[in-house]
Amino acid sequence: MAKRPLIGITTDTHNDGKQYESPYAYSIAVEKAGGLPVLLPYRVDLSIIPELVDHLDGMVFSGGNDLDPAAYGESYAQGTVPVDPLREKFERALMSEVEKRRTPTLGICMGSQLMNITRGGSMIQFLPKVDRPNAIEHRKIGKVETRHPITIDAESIAAKVIGKTEVLGNSSHKQSAKTIGRGLRVIATSPDGIIEGVEDPTFPLWLGVQWHPERLHAEADHLALFKLLVEKAGK
Repeated sequence: MAKRPLIGITTDTHNDGKQYESPYAYSIAVEKAGGLPVLLPYRVDLSIIPELVDHLDGMVFSGGNDLDPAAYGESYAQGTVPVDPLREKFERALMSEVEKRRTPTLGICMGSQLMNITRGGSMIQFLPKVDRPNAIEHRKIGKVETRHPITIDAESIAAKVIGKTEVLGNSSHKQSAKTIGRGLRVIATSPDGIIEGVEDPTFPLWLGVQWHPERLHAEADHLALFKLLVEKAGK
């Protein structure tokens, strides 16, 4: 059997602030796609990041709370929930290292936002306050995660691997990309015009999606993104 590519997955903090946590779905999706998932701790000395990345074939930057808007000249808006600053510091350094090495990378929700911000982009901090035609709810309200169509650019790597230009995505976010960072292009949007995906087409894989395909790993359209990551990581 071929060796499974090692895929790093970023972790979040538990509510008590003393433990890491990671929803099972990230690891399950990577394993189902043929990868070997490994969870990455973030309360470590940043100097070990290059050695850490030496062992990785691919990366998943997972979801989480809201990144510091000081990066694009703003303060936290009402309705936002700051991510653990230590997590953000680690993931910025980690993203810089994997980007430098052109490591195949999939960013999900906050992970896609980090891709945009580290390239100089900005965010809409709180979607419910943004007037737009045919507005839909993008947040997860209680235990209900809404789903809506997502239109994908036919020329994008995502559309080519999924085999279609529209999927039914899930929605669990209150922010989205506003201005797009250097070298990125928009590849997916929701019916109300919210940016749902970006990519850098010059990389083997540098793809960020605003929805949560890991939670939909039982559906071929969404598992396809993890299969793409594992395929690129195996080369």
